[in-house]
Order: sequence, then C-alpha cells, then structure tokens
Amino acid sequence: MRHLTLPISLIAALRLAAQGEVYTVRPLDIKPAGIDFAPVIVDSSLVFCSLRERDQIVGYTSEETGNPLCDMYRMRIRSGVPGKPFPYGEAINTEVNDGPAAFMDNGRTMCFTRNLKRAKDLSGDEGDENLGLFFSSRKDGGWSKARPFDYNDPGYNVMHATFSADGTRLLFASDMPGGQGGTDLYMCEMEAGDWGLPMNLGPAINSGNNELFPFLEEDGALFFVTDREGGSGGLDIWSCKPDDNAWQAPSALPTPINSSGNDLGFTCYPGGLSGYFSSNRDGDDRIYRFDRSIPLFRDCTPQEDNNYCYVFREEGSMRIGKQPLRYQWDLGDGTKVDDLKARHCYKGPGKYSVTLNIIDTVTNDVYFREAHYDLVIDDVHQPYITIGDTARTGREVHFDARQTYLPEMRIADWKWDFGDGIMGEGQAVLHSFDQPGSYTVRLDVLSRPDNSGSVSNRCITRNITVIDRFKDMADAPVNVEYMAANGESREFAFQELPTDAFDLTVREGQDVRFSVELFRSRERLDLDDPRFTEIRKFYPVIERYDPATSTYTYSVGEAKDLGELYEVFNKVKELKYMDAMVMAVEMEKVLDMSQLAGMDAEDLNNSVLRVSTVLFATGKHTFDPSSRSNSHLC
Repeated sequence: MRHLTLPISLIAALRLAAQGEVYTVRPLDIKPAGIDFAPVIVDSSLVFCSLRERDQIVGYTSEETGNPLCDMYRMRIRSGVPGKPFPYGEAINTEVNDGPAAFMDNGRTMCFTRNLKRAKDLSGDEGDENLGLFFSSRKDGGWSKARPFDYNDPGYNVMHATFSADGTRLLFASDMPGGQGGTDLYMCEMEAGDWGLPMNLGPAINSGNNELFPFLEEDGALFFVTDREGGSGGLDIWSCKPDDNAWQAPSALPTPINSSGNDLGFTCYPGGLSGYFSSNRDGDDRIYRFDRSIPLFRDCTPQEDNNYCYVFREEGSMRIGKQPLRYQWDLGDGTKVDDLKARHCYKGPGKYSVTLNIIDTVTNDVYFREAHYDLVIDDVHQPYITIGDTARTGREVHFDARQTYLPEMRIADWKWDFGDGIMGEGQAVLHSFDQPGSYTVRLDVLSRPDNSGSVSNRCITRNITVIDRFKDMADAPVNVEYMAANGESREFAFQELPTDAFDLTVREGQDVRFSVELFRSRERLDLDDPRFTEIRKFYPVIERYDPATSTYTYSVGEAKDLGELYEVFNKVKELKYMDAMVMAVEMEKVLDMSQLAGMDAEDLNNSVLRVSTVLFATGKHTFDPSSRSNSHLC
C-alpha cells in the first residue's frame, strides 16, 4: 500500500466546509527518535508504546521484524515541546511486549496490554503469544506488581483498554468467540468493586472487520480504530458521540488525521480540540499532534464595560400635596433614596427587588406602595481581556481572560492575537511588545464541540498603548555596598521589577493609602531642589518610582481615607502646586538599610526605604560619608 510522505516541517490542514472547521496535524519531534505509537495523555505527559533499544543485559527482538519488543515510555510536554522519553520500571516493562496503557483515578491506576506468557516460556505456538490486560497501582513512588484481568484467556487476545471519565466502565478490544468478526470492542462495568462480565458493543459499533484501540473522551465520545470500508485506507480512526447509554453511528475522522497509512491510538485533551495519535504515513510509526479549530478572529467586536448604574423614576406619580408624606425608593440592596428620582450604582450582577413607596413622615411607615420592579442585572456575555491601558516596550504584559463571562458556552480554549504579528494560547498569557505604538489585541474563545460536533467561537478586541521605555535605564541589577547599623559592611543588589496591576482593587481604608501628589518627573530630582523648599517646612516629601509610566512621583501626606488629606491638599494648592491631586498608593513596607541583608529583589519591590540622600564618589560604588546627613524618605 502506498504511504503518504509528510516532511517534518509540513503542517497539513483541511477546512470542513459544513462547519468551517480546520484540522492541523504536525509530527511530534521526539528525541531520540524511535518507532512510537498509541499515546495517552496523563496530566502534562504522554505515555506511549515504543520500539527502541534500551539499556539491559539481555535484549529481546521480534523474530518477524528484528525490532526490539514493545515497551512503555513517559515523556513530559511543556508548551507543546516534548521532553526526553523515559522507560517505565521493571514492574511494567518486561522481556515481552508491554503496552499500550490506560489510566484512571488521576493516574494512580494503570491498565495495560502484555503478552500472557513471558519470553522464556514461549514455545512458538501462535496461541502462546496472545495478549491480555494487566493492572498496576502507584505505590511508594513506583508501580505495584502487575495483576492479570479476570477475563484474560490464553485462547484469544484481550487488549487495548480505556476507562470512562468516572472509572466505572472499561472498554477493550478482543477476538474472543461470539463477536461480529475480527476483533470487536467490549465493555465491562464496575460492580461492587469488581469488573462485570464483558459485553460486546454490538453491530452499531463493531463490524465484520477489526475494531481496535478504543478511547473514551471526557464527555463520553468514543474513538476507535478500524480497517472497515469508508476510511482513507489501512487502519483509520473513527468516532461516535454518546447517545444516552449507547453511541450514535460512527464515522471516520477526516484527513489529515486519517491517511492512506495506518492511523491509530487517538487521545485528546478535555474538550477534544487538541490531542495526539500515531501513524506510519511517513514510513515508521510516529506520534502526531492535532489541533481542531475554526477560522479565528472573525466578527470581532470591541469589549464592553459592565455597567451597574441606573436611574429610577416613575412616570405619572401621585400628587401628595402638602400631606406629611414623601416618596422613597427602596433599591433592593439596602439603599433607600428619598426622592421621585434616584441614581444608584449596584456592586455587581444580581436580582434586585426595587420598590417606590410613599412614606408617612409622622410614623415613618409605608403609606402606599406605588411601584415595584424585579431588576435583573447581568454582566455582558462576552470574552473579557484584563490588561492595563498602557505598557512599555520590552516589558512582559499579563493578558488575562479569567473574567470572561459566557455562561452559554462550554469553553475549551483561548486564542490571542496581540496585534504585532504574534499569537498566543491559554487563559492567561505573557507577552512583550518590541515597538511603541497603539495595538488592537484580539481574544477568541472557542467552545467544546456540541452534540453535533460543531465548534463555536466569540471574539472581542481591546486596545493597548505601548510607550517606549527609557533608553538609558538598563534592567541589569544594581550592586550597592553599605554599612549596617552594627558596623558590618554588606552588599545587596536590587532591580526594578515589572508591575502587575491586574489584581489591584482600591478599597478605601483597607489595602491602599492616599497621598497628595505634587507632580511627576521623568528625571529624578534631589530632595534639596528649590521646588521642595516651601513644602518641606510643613511636610516631608516622599519620592516613589512608578515603573508603569517610567516616572518619579513626589508627594506629601499619607492617610487611610480621603477626608484626612483635605487639609494637606488645601495647603499644597496654597503653595501653588497647581497640578497636585490625591492619588491612591499601594500599602508599602518601610525598610531600614540594616534590614537589607539577605533580602531578594522581590522583597524590595513596593517598599519605602529609609536612608539618607545617597551620594557616590565618581567611579565608586560605595557610599560617600556625606550620605549620612540630612535624612529623607526615598
């Protein structure tokens, strides 16, 4: 049979016209290379079968092919890049064929395929090489001795297990008597801690040909391999959706997943939009990654802000004249407004019972209920990008989609277009911009396939302005030597860290303080600058560096609430600081120089350091003696 040659650099894709979907397939670059097949995803790793040489005193090979016998390997996958494969221990890999495997109980229980007889006992009879299923459990960092499946039989094969998501069903392939022909798929259900009798899945799934390598997806979809008619040639991967306690009619997956070669061992991540399978389309068996998507970033709309503010008024209200009565709105969240018109902002979504009452001002009782409404407030149904409005070149920006609100969608994936030609994937990602400018960021949220197998998406945009950072400010740590309070000479290094304001919520009197900002400067000023002469007669000046805007801020006063600063603000205005305004400042630690020994750069971030004005001699990194006078906050 002709094999389809697929170079490593080629990514095959097919658009499904009916649903507008795209499948992409690319080979996994596993090093060192081997004959690899039948992968299964376990956490962030792949467990797969491989025919490759490994260190052992006695090596066993197949008489038919001369290749090593099958062993199981585990390999980490980081950001889509495969790590080095490592073989399982002797409890799993033996001198006969071992694998493929299936896992349940969060990877703590394994069911795998193995020859029923050890290599030294094989007599050469065909029945002696039949396969069975074996179970092993995680124990003390390793795997327990393998336990045979109750329904193994030397007269036929029992192989290729998969578990349902809840671990109550076990599916496998077998050529036991009484099937539809060839190998069929069977199912056992857990009954009082043991597996019940195997049940043939019947002609709706099985055919007169061979059905092999079943895989149950998280939502109950069944994938399996068969050589029946209707595929692309050789062994092909077929699938069928769950239908109550059974499955719908199966159909072959499209190219480029299936090919004219043998395609088998399908496994996928929850949601079914990406995963792995194996194929010999380019000669030897190897593992491929697939991604299922739809054309991205279509019909994108600008992100909307959620608005919880309303104006209430009642048309045609009663005339209460000069009676001791007044109108009062009860807004359903504990807020009451004495007027015919009320403006109010709610804290968030919810159902609020809004009432307009006429109140007896003598008794303060409700005299008449004039109107009543059930107000339902909901967030905008949309993907949501959480970022700052500005960023600096060369600094990583935290893009977050955790506030996405799409209750009607079962989300499977997040795709990002940062507007500078770079794409990203995931619910929260980091990205840095090389050039200043205004960028339109697009976020596309993809759903899991619905009952018909269709994938939907929603796309929104948000703008971000990137400003150029100071060219003369390096990110390299600054080394400083100082004399501690006990007379010891110590050194420390500090580096300005990027800020992440995503989780910053201003709550007056709780996690922020307020200060009157005099002005900002792109250049650092000496605190003896004439601009501070008058204000320092009344208040100490506090200098802070704002990495988000690359500016130095100079402020006076500090309070837990805005009211306490009103007197300070008036004095600042009186002294002609016309641009002054009150700003919110994150709670800061005040450190003394003697506390710096052994502290990390992260410990110094968002801190106020009490020192004297620091002076360095030309070409030196040690403090000048004059630094010890004229103490400030900096």
